[in-house]
Order: sequence, then structure tokens, then C-alpha cells
Amino acid sequence: MRLRFRCVAVGGTFDTLHSGHIKLLATAALVGERVWVGVTSDRFAASLKRYAVRPFTVRLMSVRGLMDLIAPERKAAYVELDDPYGPAATDNQIDAIVVSVETAPRAFEINDARARQGMRPLDIVVISTVRDGYGNRLSSTYLRSVLEARPQELNH
Repeated sequence: MRLRFRCVAVGGTFDTLHSGHIKLLATAALVGERVWVGVTSDRFAASLKRYAVRPFTVRLMSVRGLMDLIAPERKAAYVELDDPYGPAATDNQIDAIVVSVETAPRAFEINDARARQGMRPLDIVVISTVRDGYGNRLSSTYLRSVLEARPQELNH
């Protein structure tokens, strides 16, 4: 995979960072000259998650630090997301979006929104699912459940 888009978008809650986030951000950096990273606002994240996520400022600092490690030479802009689409649905500068298999349907919704506004659809780059050594799909929700179960295991 090589650089082929001027500007790509990627988004998420980025609560408990894991190798799936690394793959998502690294792919965006590989295919895009500039990367827009959308991080869900506290209010929006609370509507999506069954648990309390870290504050927006903490999650933003974490994802910035990770992006700086992955691709320090890549131009990145960070935006707060208050809805599922963010600037990807309205900004003509963005020409592609990087998503996981699980979030690919959202990219099609974004393209539908762009079409309703007479905009060109985004190219969609889909990364494969990242799994742990036991075959479980990695996600912040899964990692939190594992970490929360550990203290109980240690007490038995």
C-alpha cells in the first residue's frame, strides 16, 4: 500500500489504545498525505459506550502521541466528533476514509450523506480485524472487560 490520497479521515473513541488503533492510524498514514483524526466528544462517546470513557482531552493526547510515534512525518489534524460522520460527510478536501470491517457500514452512510449534497463519494479503505492470541476481536470494550476481570481473578 502506498500514498495515494491527499487527505484521509479516520475516527474513533480511542479510549484504551490497542493494536487495532495502531493498524487503523498506520494505514491512514500510509495512504494519505494528510490525516484527519476524529475523536468522539465526551457527550457522543457516552451515547455510544456502556462504560465511562476517559475524558476527551486525555484520549486526544493519547491518540496524538500514538500518531506521532507511528508517522511523525505525516501531517495530522485532530477534530472533535459530536456525531457519527464528522467532517468526512461535508468536507470536500477529504477524499478517502480508513475504517475497520466493523465500522465499514458507517463509511457507506457517510458516502450517502455526501451524495445527497452533490459531493464526490470517499474512497473507502478497509482494514481487517485485529484479534488477540485467543481469537477475540480487539476493542477498547473487550480490553476493559479483561482488565476489570483480572483483579477478581487475583483475589481468588
